[in-house]
Amino acid sequence: MHSFYALLLGVGAVWADELRFDSAAAWRSWQMPADLVQIGTDGRLQLRKFRKEINAVANAGDFRHATQERGEVTGGIWEAKSSPQTADLIIDGDLATFWQPDPDDAPDQWSVQINLGRPVLARQIRLVFPDREGARPLRQFSVFIASGARIQALNDVFKFEAVYRTSKPNTETELVIPLEYLGTDSTYVLDASLDIDRERERRYQVIQYIIVEADEQHPDAALAEIEVLAVGDNVSLGTAERGGSFLEGGRTTGAALMFDGDMDSFALLTSAEGGWRDAGVWWRVDLGAVFFLDEIFIYFSQLGEGLRSQVQGGNPSAAGGLFLVSDGRPAAGSGLPVPERVDYEVLVEDRCRPRCLGRLFHQRYLFAPRKVRYLLWHEIDGTASGFGWGLETMLFSAGYPARVEMRSDFVNLAAAAGDGRPKVIERLTWDADLPPQTRLQLRSRSGNALQEVYTFSDRKGDVVTEEKWNSLPKVLKGSIDTTLVVGEDWDAWSNVYQSSGETFQSASPRRFVQLEMILSTEDLHVAPSVDALAIEFVDALVQEARGQIWPREARLNEDTRFTYTLWPSTDGQDSGFDRLRFHIPGATTGEVGLRIGGEEVAPEAVRLHGDSLLVSLPRTVVADSVEVDFTARIWDNAALFALDLGMGERPGIWQSVVPSERRANIVL
Repeated sequence: MHSFYALLLGVGAVWADELRFDSAAAWRSWQMPADLVQIGTDGRLQLRKFRKEINAVANAGDFRHATQERGEVTGGIWEAKSSPQTADLIIDGDLATFWQPDPDDAPDQWSVQINLGRPVLARQIRLVFPDREGARPLRQFSVFIASGARIQALNDVFKFEAVYRTSKPNTETELVIPLEYLGTDSTYVLDASLDIDRERERRYQVIQYIIVEADEQHPDAALAEIEVLAVGDNVSLGTAERGGSFLEGGRTTGAALMFDGDMDSFALLTSAEGGWRDAGVWWRVDLGAVFFLDEIFIYFSQLGEGLRSQVQGGNPSAAGGLFLVSDGRPAAGSGLPVPERVDYEVLVEDRCRPRCLGRLFHQRYLFAPRKVRYLLWHEIDGTASGFGWGLETMLFSAGYPARVEMRSDFVNLAAAAGDGRPKVIERLTWDADLPPQTRLQLRSRSGNALQEVYTFSDRKGDVVTEEKWNSLPKVLKGSIDTTLVVGEDWDAWSNVYQSSGETFQSASPRRFVQLEMILSTEDLHVAPSVDALAIEFVDALVQEARGQIWPREARLNEDTRFTYTLWPSTDGQDSGFDRLRFHIPGATTGEVGLRIGGEEVAPEAVRLHGDSLLVSLPRTVVADSVEVDFTARIWDNAALFALDLGMGERPGIWQSVVPSERRANIVL
């Protein structure tokens, strides 16, 4: 539940309530990328920091994936043929604990297999052995790795390769096994100024499973810990879940499957003559947030690998590929076959032909950190037929995301307060830690109506039109999902609030309000955090206020006498109003005529302030109609005349008036 607190504000003992977001339960009502935002037990909201040089074993349990024979599993120990009850001790991060195979088990049972939970770009494997009475290092053993790609369609069978075998009895307590692909060097440093050990960076392998197998039995044999030094946290994982999306050309199928952490799913890219755009050899990913990326790695299948082993693998990008990136900055148009109107720039144009055509399956690009939300790849040459299976695209970043957006649910303050009465929002406040070069940006919008949007699916889960769904036999129909979206009466997103405590900028009261919060940083090493966000509100002056302007048409740049009529509604408990604040979309003389309940009265005061016409009424109005005559000269078509109600005894509270019918407050 949201927490409410009563606050005494201002003069005249005006009580205000607040709806606070300051706990894990409250923040869970927001739409936010769960893998990028962390909420502490104290309710503090902060961004996740992506790491480089990680031990991929340490957080293997954070990842889940589907298998053929075991259903959905969590990373960790895949299998221990001997002493399975202590196998977890080799991945617990404690060098003092260890796994010992049972001496009564057969020699071929002395093995343990680890599942990292996802494929990782690994540099080396580190084995640590105990050396004390009753627990000694394994003497003769082998180490095998697998990428995670199955070689049988219906069983969890993987192709393992040996990366280490003892050549003499081992007595060491620590062993480091470097990993490296043999063949064409495919690591490219795009920024010459980077201080990078190029020899080190060309050594890596993609692995998910590791087997340590004893080749000799001996008393007290034990293994204390297995670690995998990996390049870093893979930003690609969770792209779809955080709200990202994928697009692809006509000769590209399944681009999203290169970002799912599953080596058994793949994208098929088929090149052809005619250029990448016409041939459709391209894909685009929206990462769902802006990251400081500094590395891209693409893994293509080759002959004998995974379920595609019966067919020659390939990589059309080896003929020449181009990466474009964008941080989401608006632009008139990108000139690319994508819907977003953002500014793209070339990251790398990689023309590899003919040196690596048909031989390059692992491509790694290193560059200085840059902000990226959109990533688009397309083939360059498109001069010959070819195809390839893209297994995984891994993206890396050393630090916090550059920009993360989140939105509240549709908040009904009357329902949240429990009394059902309309509320006027006074201000938004927040308690946040904003280190230098970080920002918290907050916007609001409000409205009275929500609309339902229906999504129809067939039995396979594919989205279909309503007409198609209705025509399907009952056994082939899938679910109908309902999504709530804003109605036509909602205003646009407000300007960004500049400081905590600023007056609410959207129309109020409205039945619903929604907030958008953006956390951003220009320094990847620091990020903002939020302890609390509050909506401060009070009872509305009246239950509802509707109005209209007349005449509805006027000549531009000519004085016109207008009448604005206001109809308030009350339930007998309202305080009423005695102030009117008009927004005049043009010039006005300030000459005002006033009628309350049909009776002509003199205003207490009339004042012009900027583009506002302020009228003080001679008495408090609760239920009577109010008519205001004034002269104005409009300068633009579709001029909006907005009106807010105020109360002298409740300073700072302004209740907006809704049009009595659609566009009743607009003059053409």
